Amino acid sequence: MLSLPGILLGSCEKWGDRPAQSRKLNRKFASITYNQLRTDVHRAAAVLKSLGVKPGVTVAIFGESSPEWATVDWAITSLGAISVPIFPTLMPDTVEYILRDSGAALCFVGDNRLMKKFDEAVNHGMLRVTPVVMEPNADAGFAKMIAQTGVGHFPMREWEEECHRRNPNEIAAIIYTSGTTGEPKGAELTHEAFGFQCASIRKNLPVDSTDRFLSFLPLSHVYERLGGHYFPISCGAEIAYAESLKTLAQDLVLAKPTIVTAVPRFLEGVRAKLISAAKDAPLLKRLIFFAAMNRGPSRLKNNMKVKGLFDQLLDGMVAVKIRARFGGRLRFLVSGGAALPLDLAEFYAAFGVKILQGYGLTETAPVISINHPDRNLSDSVGEVLEGVEVRVAGDGEILMRGPSRMVGYHCKPEETAAAIDAEGWFHTGDIGRLEGSRLWITDRKKDIIVMSNGKNVAPAMIENRLKSSLYIDEAMVLGDGEDRISALIVPAFDALRHYCHNKSLEGSHVQEMIEHPDVAQLLKREVESANKHLADYEKVKSYRLMSAPWTQETGELTPSLKVRRKLIKEKFAEEVRALRK
Repeated sequence: MLSLPGILLGSCEKWGDRPAQSRKLNRKFASITYNQLRTDVHRAAAVLKSLGVKPGVTVAIFGESSPEWATVDWAITSLGAISVPIFPTLMPDTVEYILRDSGAALCFVGDNRLMKKFDEAVNHGMLRVTPVVMEPNADAGFAKMIAQTGVGHFPMREWEEECHRRNPNEIAAIIYTSGTTGEPKGAELTHEAFGFQCASIRKNLPVDSTDRFLSFLPLSHVYERLGGHYFPISCGAEIAYAESLKTLAQDLVLAKPTIVTAVPRFLEGVRAKLISAAKDAPLLKRLIFFAAMNRGPSRLKNNMKVKGLFDQLLDGMVAVKIRARFGGRLRFLVSGGAALPLDLAEFYAAFGVKILQGYGLTETAPVISINHPDRNLSDSVGEVLEGVEVRVAGDGEILMRGPSRMVGYHCKPEETAAAIDAEGWFHTGDIGRLEGSRLWITDRKKDIIVMSNGKNVAPAMIENRLKSSLYIDEAMVLGDGEDRISALIVPAFDALRHYCHNKSLEGSHVQEMIEHPDVAQLLKREVESANKHLADYEKVKSYRLMSAPWTQETGELTPSLKVRRKLIKEKFAEEVRALRK
């Protein structure tokens, strides 16, 4: 099994003149070749070596996704050092914890804005961590250090020899879990784990050197780090880096990717905008859009084949335009990080956009299973990767064993022993079923609601039903020990403002808006619509509307956009108590 630098050098040797990375410059994506990428990583490694980086040293990366982030990561692992990514959205106290727990002595910081957060974390914790700013134009930043340091002390041949000395069993990264409860835990992942993933996923996903990925998710998350970083390079593909989330719509059109890694929340946002625009369109265009949209379930079942003249007309009038928003060359989207609601897959299938759902965790580097483009079942998380063992425990929990399983949690032997049993099985905490090699996930084991009548309820399924509404942004279901299901609901405030404007309803403030009788009735209808698809004991019988969004910054969402259930229950204890009366 190859190490990460072994994968990089192999790809550079095989596809030297092919494009490897691209970024937006003057409204165009400009590429560098694999040969240039090798040169850039070598020069970065020379700087790291001059700063004292050697095998076993931990180096943190605290920044937005960018070509610089990727180059620094390759350079760190090429020297046998351990890469520790930190989400740029984390609060200073969590940044401090990760820097301290990992023992990082060096930290690459994205820009001067993040330097303020870094300084706050380091000063509060009295840590000795040297920062290096990655932003290309920063004063005394990494780019200038590269120019000043040179490579005379570390020739290319010597660096390549260092790369080939890497043992696949060495720790390549410590990636901290989001921590929906308690403090983050650092999963130790080896070079072998990532190398195995790259080789095994290629058997499920037909990717080659003609493909172009668009990377916009955080490289700090193991999902994008593998799916939008290591894996494309192992295939000789090109990675185009989005400028920012604000420019993502434009970047998709300009980059013309063939593959995009995404999360359901992003896909839900795009769907909401498309439906909202269609509702405002002239009558004929509106009718055509919804006629096309209503084909979703049937098109998903027949793998999106166009059948009949009417289907062809709808495809030409609507679907082609929707696909153009993704650049017009998209082969498929990969969805991970959270469960993909079936209605979301159906919506995109209606317009010829294929979504392949996968499943994994930080501790499994990350992929356990993924759908194949020709064997895509959207209600399943796909087929288990070849070389990965999966079994279902007596209580329904999914267990995993294989080369991509973490070594353990950094400096946490008790937590490691609780997660990995004596036979080497990692306990995922997810409930599901396995039929042959195909896997289905129902919910998180710890999130299952046990009602007072003994019924077990999977909250994620109900929450996804609620969030399928154009007017509901987030939801958290409650009911443990209760005789009924209730929910905290965060309205989609922009959609509600649009609704109020069209109906000429008064109320400029959020609280006035959600208390307006017409809006209250609208949201009641949306909850009732979701309830139609649920068993009686699963139906949401009462709910409270939140008056502000849930975000990472305000603490309700993790960096991977999962709800922090424990924190939300504590933060909104009064609302929760009211629901139980």
